[in-house]
Amino acid sequence: MTAVPVSPELSSEVTPDSALSHIASSQTIDVPFSGDDAGHGGLNWGQQHILGAIRNLGSSMNMCALRELSPTATVEDFADELRFYLNRFQAMRTLLRFEAGRPPIQVVHASGTAPLQILDIDPGADLDAVLAALVAEHEQRNFDDEHEYPIRMVLIRRAGVLTHLLTVLNHFATDGAGAFAMYEDFLHRDPVTGQARGPVPTHPLDLTVQQATPAGRRQSDASLRYWERQLAALPRRRPTAAVPETGSRYRRATLRSVPLLLGATRVAHRLDCDVSAVLLGLFATALARLTGEQPTAAQMLVSNRFRPGMADIVGNVSQSGLFVVDVADATVDEVIERAQRAVTRTYKYAYFDLEQWKTLLATVERERGEELALCYYNDRPSQRSGTAPGSEPSVEAVTAAAATPAPVVWSALPFFNERLMVTIDNVPDDDEAVTVLVSADTWHVTSEDMETLARTMESLAVAAACDPATVTGVRAVAEAEPVG
Repeated sequence: MTAVPVSPELSSEVTPDSALSHIASSQTIDVPFSGDDAGHGGLNWGQQHILGAIRNLGSSMNMCALRELSPTATVEDFADELRFYLNRFQAMRTLLRFEAGRPPIQVVHASGTAPLQILDIDPGADLDAVLAALVAEHEQRNFDDEHEYPIRMVLIRRAGVLTHLLTVLNHFATDGAGAFAMYEDFLHRDPVTGQARGPVPTHPLDLTVQQATPAGRRQSDASLRYWERQLAALPRRRPTAAVPETGSRYRRATLRSVPLLLGATRVAHRLDCDVSAVLLGLFATALARLTGEQPTAAQMLVSNRFRPGMADIVGNVSQSGLFVVDVADATVDEVIERAQRAVTRTYKYAYFDLEQWKTLLATVERERGEELALCYYNDRPSQRSGTAPGSEPSVEAVTAAAATPAPVVWSALPFFNERLMVTIDNVPDDDEAVTVLVSADTWHVTSEDMETLARTMESLAVAAACDPATVTGVRAVAEAEPVG
């Protein structure tokens, strides 16, 4: 995988079909592999989580990386690369087996062949348009989990010279961090023998075994007890009626905010924390102000790579964590500090048997007499280690940026399996702003509320940057107006 996946945009004059029509010929080479181990077993907890998401979306959620090649590149170079991945990483030679009435089984193959495709492009074709069309096609082309290994490598050749390699990974096999770890292993192999620098510490099937041990069961049980306590203690939600809006039911509001980044950075300097911690506190406060629910609760996507043996695993180890924090009768600074303590518990207890979690959730909802459709929060930078904020902005810089707010950009989603989700998406090479994505099912969350949530995070950041005494504006439940 290349460090920055490339997905060029097609011009309005070139359609994907017309671009792909410039593929003159295609051939496939079967690359043999022989791995160190094989076996089969149930899915580990991270695999259970990602397979559920894939089934909900009806998509393999493919990850595509496009790499430009040197003029001296040969087909044999990439046959060797594909073979390296298959030999070394069990996740790359795993197929799934489905039987009615039984949980899925993962089957790791010791040997076999995998295809390396070579596409010849017409010499006069617009190469960028063809590449963009290929990326778009492979992003959408689902893998056959039972019969197709979860890696595709496609070489693009023009006038007899290899120009690019497109690598496609089924998201079930690994996440982005695992893909980078896999590529790093390839880059640092022995230059003479081509062998890896050492054994793979942990494979996905190893996690299945570990999680079935008494220690693994204790971890899951402890996590589920935390979820049960926290969910049972949440106040009952205000009843809302589904009110369809005109237009697309599933929508996304995108706000690229310069004042949000500047304000959060200034607060991070004051509190000696990273920007992600500030954004989490701002999100919790904005959500409480929008919903009137206190304490604030949300689900978060948590990477378990901080656990022993998981840092460089080629696989999926992310699961949902439960974040609960009190934002009432406090300053924004105090909420940010509370959020940092609360998120530690979120991470600690985001490692559990998914099927047992589903049973627990159904029981809690039945006892409460309501569905717990919590907002989902995903701060993508927070999946990496915390980093110090950049240079400290002045109050004048923050207020100047706030004077010219950016517009919210709206887009339709073909499908969305949550009621509300907030994603902090630090776009590569954009260090001037934070992009907030608010996605929702507008039958439950209005477009107005979606924009309000993003704008409230922004305004809170500006206010708190200028005045450390800025309060959340949320009252304790005992003093709030009664529901109903």
